[in-house]
Amino acid sequence: MSSSSSSSRSIFSRLRTAWKNLVSKKESPRESQERHDLYRIALAVTYSDLRKQAGASAGASAGASVSSPSPIFQSRKELERIYDEATEALDRKEIHAHSVPNLRREVQSLLRPQILSLLQVCQKSQLDIPSTTILDFHSDSSSSSDPSSSSVSKEEEEYVLTRESNVKKCKEVLYEEQHHTLDLLDKCHSDSYHSSHDDGHADGHGENNKRKQQQQAIFLHKKLSAIETIASFYQWEHFYFSSSNDNHNHNNNNNNSSNVNVDDADEFGYILNKDEHVNNQIRYYQMINLSRSALIRQQLGYSTIALKSTIQGHIINNGPNGFFNGGRGIFIDGKANAGSIVAFFPGEVWPKEHLLHANSVL
Repeated sequence: MSSSSSSSRSIFSRLRTAWKNLVSKKESPRESQERHDLYRIALAVTYSDLRKQAGASAGASAGASVSSPSPIFQSRKELERIYDEATEALDRKEIHAHSVPNLRREVQSLLRPQILSLLQVCQKSQLDIPSTTILDFHSDSSSSSDPSSSSVSKEEEEYVLTRESNVKKCKEVLYEEQHHTLDLLDKCHSDSYHSSHDDGHADGHGENNKRKQQQQAIFLHKKLSAIETIASFYQWEHFYFSSSNDNHNHNNNNNNSSNVNVDDADEFGYILNKDEHVNNQIRYYQMINLSRSALIRQQLGYSTIALKSTIQGHIINNGPNGFFNGGRGIFIDGKANAGSIVAFFPGEVWPKEHLLHANSVL
């Protein structure tokens, strides 16, 4: 099919949509915004799928592994062609003519394969997490009238064994992850050095690339410091430790609300608690999450990590001891193409029309 006939059909379909909008009930501004957002999601996902197909074809012809998470380079001209192909694919479905509820269902249908794939990857990267925590045992031991209760001791023994197994697994994962991060930092510094000594390219992307390298270096330093914090807490040997990470696991009693200091927060954005049982549990789950993130990235090519935000936020404690704290931020570790799902909230969603007609769905 020629591009002229395709564009003509697209024009006629949009004219039909415009006529339907004129004779039908006018959408509210909120509905129009939702329609716009849903269309952009559908376009991004369709673009991502077509880009993967093109990359897989190019990789197969070049003899590369199709299952490899490493992105295949595609020129800007190729990406523009794929984008046009994605818009034409949506035009053929006349997706812009769908009602908002039908558009939601279409977006869910487009997202379903990617979500299922993500859940399978997360399942493969799962570590054993017992439902009972060490805090439960700590609180039970202080209030239980029968400290020799066999049920509690059995659960505690199972918890300790699972915990020790997870610590051993995570030590191996994070040891490899630390070396991977150090290698990326070396490459980042090398690329930055060559960029600063380059006279510039004709494409004018030199400054943009330099800014990306700086942002990547900031993230990699944060991630490296977070790994060091966990390794230091568990006193793991053979890990690299920088001098800036010495005090992240020592409670210096500066965590009272009257004298909080920004330097007390580690690269997770966590300030040590007075209760060592709390700190112990927090460090354990930070270790688990770092390891999961590394395992997911190895399969997908990207994952997400929650670390201390680089954005200055609200003022905590006005006065001489006050400081700007942006809390924690979500960072992408690796490279995620446009249209990739990086995070989602599981649970039930109640659209507006269901709430307006609650009796019909309850």
